[in-house]
Amino acid sequence: MNVRQKLLGGYLLVALMVAATALIGWRSTTVSAERAAALEAARLARGVAMDVALGLAADTEGEVIAPLYYSPEALDNYLQRMHATQHRDAVVVDSGKYILGDVVEENVASVFDHDLGDEVGRTIDDGESRVFVETSADYPGGIKQVVVPMNTKAGKRIGAVILEYTPIYEQMMASTRTSQIITMVSSAVVILLVLALGFGLSGSLIRRITSLTAAVRTIRSGDYSLRVPPDGRDEIGRLARAFNSMAEQLELSAREILAKEYTDSILANAGEGICGIDPAGRITFANDAAGRITGLGAGGLLQRAATVLFPEAADGLTSGIREGRLLRPDGTSVRVEYNVSSLEKAGRPIGAVVVLRDVTRQRDLEHDLRHQALHDGLTGLPNRKLLLDRLDHALNRSRSSGEHIALLYLDLDGFKRVNDSLGHNAGDLLLRTAAERLSSVLRPHDTVARLGGDEFAVLLEGATPPVVESLARACLDAIARPFVVHGREAVVTVSVGVVPDAARYADADEVVRNADVAMYAAKDLGKNRFMVFENRMHEQLLTRLDQENRLREAVHRGELRLHLQPVYAVQEGQVAGAEALVRWQDPLRGLQQPGSFIPLAEETGMIIEIDRWILLEACRTLRHWQVENPWTAPAWVSVNLSAAHLDLPDLTDHVAYALATTGLSPRCLVLELTETVMMRDVAVTSARLQELRELGVRIAIDDFGTGYSSLGYLRDIPVDVLKLDRSFITGLVGNGRQQELVSAIVQLGHTLGLRVVAEGVEDAEELNLLTAMGCKFVQGYHLGRPEPAHQLYERLTTPALNG
Repeated sequence: MNVRQKLLGGYLLVALMVAATALIGWRSTTVSAERAAALEAARLARGVAMDVALGLAADTEGEVIAPLYYSPEALDNYLQRMHATQHRDAVVVDSGKYILGDVVEENVASVFDHDLGDEVGRTIDDGESRVFVETSADYPGGIKQVVVPMNTKAGKRIGAVILEYTPIYEQMMASTRTSQIITMVSSAVVILLVLALGFGLSGSLIRRITSLTAAVRTIRSGDYSLRVPPDGRDEIGRLARAFNSMAEQLELSAREILAKEYTDSILANAGEGICGIDPAGRITFANDAAGRITGLGAGGLLQRAATVLFPEAADGLTSGIREGRLLRPDGTSVRVEYNVSSLEKAGRPIGAVVVLRDVTRQRDLEHDLRHQALHDGLTGLPNRKLLLDRLDHALNRSRSSGEHIALLYLDLDGFKRVNDSLGHNAGDLLLRTAAERLSSVLRPHDTVARLGGDEFAVLLEGATPPVVESLARACLDAIARPFVVHGREAVVTVSVGVVPDAARYADADEVVRNADVAMYAAKDLGKNRFMVFENRMHEQLLTRLDQENRLREAVHRGELRLHLQPVYAVQEGQVAGAEALVRWQDPLRGLQQPGSFIPLAEETGMIIEIDRWILLEACRTLRHWQVENPWTAPAWVSVNLSAAHLDLPDLTDHVAYALATTGLSPRCLVLELTETVMMRDVAVTSARLQELRELGVRIAIDDFGTGYSSLGYLRDIPVDVLKLDRSFITGLVGNGRQQELVSAIVQLGHTLGLRVVAEGVEDAEELNLLTAMGCKFVQGYHLGRPEPAHQLYERLTTPALNG
C-alpha cells in the first residue's frame, strides 16, 4: 500500500463513521415515529371503545346515557360521523369477532378475519392492545390497524375496537422527515468535506512525489527534456532542484551526440528527394529518394552540375518553386517539382538545398479529371460545358475576324424505341456508333459534342452556308444507315436544327437554344430532315409552351368535353354502343379536335390525366343514361387508352375505381388500344389485359391492320373486339381485292369469337358491302358523327318519347 492509499484510507474511515452515525439517527427517528403513531392510535381507539361501551356524554341535563353497543343505528351514526368529520375508520366487533359496526355497511354481521395473526381475538382474550396490518383484495398494500379491548363499566370485556391509523402514521412520518433530511444532508456535507480535505492534502503531497518519480523514469528511457517544478522549500523541493540540474547536463550531452544521427536518418528516409548544392553549383549531397526520382542513384548524383539535372534553373538556383520534365538515363521521363532554398552566411551565398517531388501521377490525374469534367463518359465526345466554352471563344473570334460560325443541334429519331426493345446496352452501343459516324463525316477541326441522352451538337467554324448545308445532309445520311447492335438491325434517323450565322446572337446559350428550336421544328415536319432557324420558330415554340400550360389546367378547369359516336348494329338497324371521344373547349381558340392537342398531351405525359377523365366521364354518362332511359341506352361505351396509360401499374385499380364510383357494370365498358401499342411487348401486354378482363370489361383492338403485325397474335392476346381500320373501308367500293381482304378479316374475327366493328363508313354503298360480308357492327360519318353526349341522348330518346 502506497503513501496516498494510506492517507486516503484514514480519511475514508472518518467519512464512514460519520455516515454510520447519520444512518443510526435516521433509523432511531423512524422507529420513534412509528411507536408514537401506534400509541396515539391506541389512545384514540380506547376513546372510541369507551364511547361504544359506555355511551356518549350527555348533551342535556337529565339525559339518559345508553351504550352505543346495544343500538346498531346509533353505533352506525357514530361511526359514519367520525368518518366524515375526523376522516377515521373504526370497526366494532363483539367477543366472537362479529362486526357490530363498520363504515362499510356490507361488512356488518360478518366475522372480522383480516388479521392473519388473530390479533383481534388475542386482544379480546387478554385485554392487551395490539397493532397489525390488515390485508385484503381491495388493499393489497395493507392498512395499519390498532385493536383495543372494549369493556363495560363493570370491567367485563364485550368485544374490541379496530381503528385504522395509517393517516396518523403518515402524519408522524412526515413530521420527522424534515429533521431526517437535514441530518442526512448535514452528514453528506461533512463526508464530502472530509473526503475533499483528504484528496487535497494527499494529492498535493503525492503529486510532487509522483512527478519526481516519473521524471526519473523518463530520464532512464533516454529523454532528458523533462523538468520537475521546484516548488516548496522542504526536502522534496530541494530534491527537485537537484534533479533538474542533473537533467540539463544530460540533455546537453545527448543533443550533441544525437544531432548528426537524427539529421542523417531524416534525410535518408525522407519521401522527397533532397540535394545539397555547393557555391560552384555542384551536387554535394543527395538522399536515396533523390537518386530514385532521377534514376541516377544517390551516388550518381554527387558532383554533377545542378543546371544539367535541372535545365529550368540554368539562369541560377534562386529560391523558389519550379516544375519541369526530367529525362532519366533509361529513356523515361518524369514530371518533377523542385523547391530551391538558397543558403547564405555573412551575406555571402554558400550554396542551396533542392527538394525534389515526382508529380507525374498527380499531373496525369489532374489531366484525367479535367478531361472527365469536359467530355462525355460514354462516347468520349466533348460535353455541353466544353461545347459552350468553345462556342463562346468561336463567337469572339468571329466578331473580330468575320469568320462564319454555325451550330447544328441533332436529336435521334426512334432511339427510345431501340433502347426500350433491345435494352440499355444496345442503346449505348448505338450512341457510340452514331458519335463515330458523325465524327467521320465532319471536318477535323469541327467539334462534335454529346449534350445528353440522344442529343448531339456540332460546332462548325469557318463554314459558309453551302458548307453548312452540305455537312448537315452528311449527318442525315450517316445516321440513316442501319445500325447493327447485338446482332440485330436497328434503323433510326436524326432531326437537325441549324443556326448558320451564330455570330448574330448575343451568347452561346442563345445560339444553342435557337438550334434546339429549329431541331423541334424539323421533328414537327416529319423528322429525318434539317431545318434552319428562323425567328418565327421561336414564336411558335412560345405558342406551344403557352398551349401546354393551358392544357395542363384544362382538366381542373372543366374545359374537356365528352363526345360520343354511335356504333350501329347492322341487322337491328339501331345503336348498339358508342365510342367516347374527347374535345377541348380552349378559352382562346374554341372547341379543339383531338389532333390539335392529343400529340402534345402524349409528349408531356398529360395524356394519362386526360385518359382518366374520359374513362370516368364516359362511365358516369352511360350509367346516367341507363337509369334515365334504359330502352335507348347503348349497350356499351368504348374508351381509348394510350400507351403511357397501359404502362402504369395501377391501371387495373383505376378502371375498377371508375366502375365502382359510377355504378356501371363492367360488361358495359370496352377499353380500346391500338394494334401498335398492343404489339410492343406481347407478353407484358397480355398479362395486363388479362387483369382488366378479370374485372369483367372487354378489350378491343383499335385501328386493326395498321400495325403490320401477324394475324397469329390474335390467338395470344386476350381481346374481345376487333375494330377494322378506316383505311380498309376507304376505296372499298369497286376494289375487288380489297373487298376480299376485308371479308377475310371479318370472317377471321368471327371465327375467333370476336365482335368485328368496321370504322370509317362514309356512304350507303360501303354499308351495303359490309352488310353483305356479314359485318355486324359499323361506325362512321354516314351513320353518325361524334357529338356531345347530351345531344346524342336527346336525339335517340326524343323519338321514343314521341311514340
